[in-house]
Amino acid sequence: MQSAAGSLFGGAVAAVIWLCTGNVAFTVVAVLTGIFGSVMMCTRDQNNQSVVDQIGNIVRFARNQQIYPYRALIEWGIW
Repeated sequence: MQSAAGSLFGGAVAAVIWLCTGNVAFTVVAVLTGIFGSVMMCTRDQNNQSVVDQIGNIVRFARNQQIYPYRALIEWGIW
């Protein structure tokens, strides 16, 4: 499903490129790049995760991290 959505998005970008430039070769390269990119992004690896899943995990991990600001205090009364 994700590959199909990515391919359709790549096709839409290629259509806009063709309408703006009229260059067929550049449009074909854009379509093929969109298809190849979407398939590569959605192919699962040996851990059963795709690139899209890994990016989602990174974003979720970054949101869950808490920030503990460091405050310098006087230790043992020596400053």
